[in-house]
Amino acid sequence: MSKVLDEFSEKHGDLIEVKILNARENAEVARLYQVRYVPTLVFLDKEGKMLDKRVGYMPLDALEKHWVSLGCELPGIEK
Repeated sequence: MSKVLDEFSEKHGDLIEVKILNARENAEVARLYQVRYVPTLVFLDKEGKMLDKRVGYMPLDALEKHWVSLGCELPGIEK
């Protein structure tokens, strides 16, 4: 999943900040977002409010489309 997140960050890092955290090393954050399985993707808005949470692998195209479905405009990505 980290390779997909790196690619996403390269393409859209000017619009969306990507952070990769180790759940064991960041237990408080994992508890806050109720992370029980790895990988878990937590989608936050600009204010830090959780928009969605997904468990499991997402390919790059699905990740881009998911952000668009949450209301984020990504150049070249349609709903």
